[in-house]
Amino acid sequence: MCASLLPARDRVAADSSIGGGSLARTLLLYRYEYPVDHFIRALKFRGERVYARVLGTLLAHARADLGGELPGVVIPVPLHSERYRRRGFNQAEEIARFAARRLGLEVDSRCLRRRIATREQSGLTVAERRRNVRGAFELRHVPRATRVALVDDVVTTGSTAMAAARTLQNAGISEIELWAAARVEIDP
Repeated sequence: MCASLLPARDRVAADSSIGGGSLARTLLLYRYEYPVDHFIRALKFRGERVYARVLGTLLAHARADLGGELPGVVIPVPLHSERYRRRGFNQAEEIARFAARRLGLEVDSRCLRRRIATREQSGLTVAERRRNVRGAFELRHVPRATRVALVDDVVTTGSTAMAAARTLQNAGISEIELWAAARVEIDP
């Protein structure tokens, strides 16, 4: 499929609705609409990993096109071990691996751990989403770089990503880029 047919969004806008400016950059490629929503659901719920390759490759190309210094390491947003066992894989990690490989970067999937089995975020209000992920992540070890990319499949309010980012910031990580394949556009 030609990438120009995908529901593109303003990829690099200083998206102050996510992190209030505390992120070095946000790279949120597409609106969560057809066919991107189909790709993500097929990956996430049916294990069709070919879509991780497609989305990771598109992320890598978009980041390369931006230029500038690349992060030193790519960190996928982790799943709780219980959800990981049920699903058998972490979709964010799958996407991150393909993006990192294309950019010649290291993936550190063990840096963060989701210590709380939170409820699914879909269907929750913004306030409920923030409460749901508060304290959900812990640092297992400090990454080898102070500039990192945090990768997720979909961002809606940014609550999950920012909870993970705060954990990294508290460990002294100075620059965090947030990369996601899609953004759910929500009305203000």
